[in-house]
Amino acid sequence: MSKRDLPAPVTTLLDDEAFLGTYTPDIWTFIQRSLLIGFVTALFFGPIIGLPPQTWMPIMAFTTIFSAFIFDDYTSWLRHRTDVWHLTSLRLIYENTNAPEQNAAVNLADIHATKRMLYKNLRIDLEIGQSVLMKYLTRPRTVERDIDMARLALMGTIADEADIPAEENAE
Repeated sequence: MSKRDLPAPVTTLLDDEAFLGTYTPDIWTFIQRSLLIGFVTALFFGPIIGLPPQTWMPIMAFTTIFSAFIFDDYTSWLRHRTDVWHLTSLRLIYENTNAPEQNAAVNLADIHATKRMLYKNLRIDLEIGQSVLMKYLTRPRTVERDIDMARLALMGTIADEADIPAEENAE
């Protein structure tokens, strides 16, 4: 989705709430992840099975398809492809057009920490001990920085302030 195609929040913003950004999963990030899994699997199993390197490409194709369809990567993409995250000056809002009953919002003050996870996912740890995963992000470091800077602006200090990526590293 290009910037101009991003959906506006369905959730009504509060009077003193400023809209800061929208984040959605990216199909190319999902495809890259599947290809990486297939490539690593082919590199690992090719020598173990004793096959010559020229046969590793078919193994890579097979393991990519296998991981996408058998290990539920495909269904994971189907579940998360309509996720939309809106960041405001007060809240992080989750909306899903396929399942509007799952729409939710969390106050930025209720976020304990943000942490980038394996291959372009971002985990949001809440003060109540639960966590939420933003999956298949194009630039998770930028999203993490945006959320942390909004939290910092709201509260003045945050627990994971030392982990905020520098602006030049946020891409």
